Amino acid sequence: MGNPIKSLTTYLNFMGDCEEALNRYAQIFGGKVTIGNRYDNPAMNVPREFHDKVLHATLEFGGITIMASDIIPKSRKDAGTGTGDAALSLDVSDSQTGEKIFAQLAEGGTIGVKFEKQFWGAWHGNLRDRFGIRWMINSAG
Repeated sequence: MGNPIKSLTTYLNFMGDCEEALNRYAQIFGGKVTIGNRYDNPAMNVPREFHDKVLHATLEFGGITIMASDIIPKSRKDAGTGTGDAALSLDVSDSQTGEKIFAQLAEGGTIGVKFEKQFWGAWHGNLRDRFGIRWMINSAG
């Protein structure tokens, strides 16, 4: 019968800075940001100052897709922090690349574990970036 699941895509929620976050990630990882929709449709019934925020967007780089949106103000109480208890785990080919990406993501954020060689032999670091997204950067090399 096989596995009926076709894919799993990361979907990030932001508190109004989705476009800024995706553009920052595109600077770090490369790739292309596509803003599919904004909240400017009258049927959305959001405050006027929210009309330019992101209803749906994607960042695509190296065969990876991240989807994202801004959480509308009236839904934020149900969304918690917007990041839940999940983290994005990024495996890179070498420790120099990992160190560079880690440093860029850490700008304005909070480091949990510095990116360095860990007791299990691989390079690892984790952080919460300035947008509230948790990242784990890993390299076996």
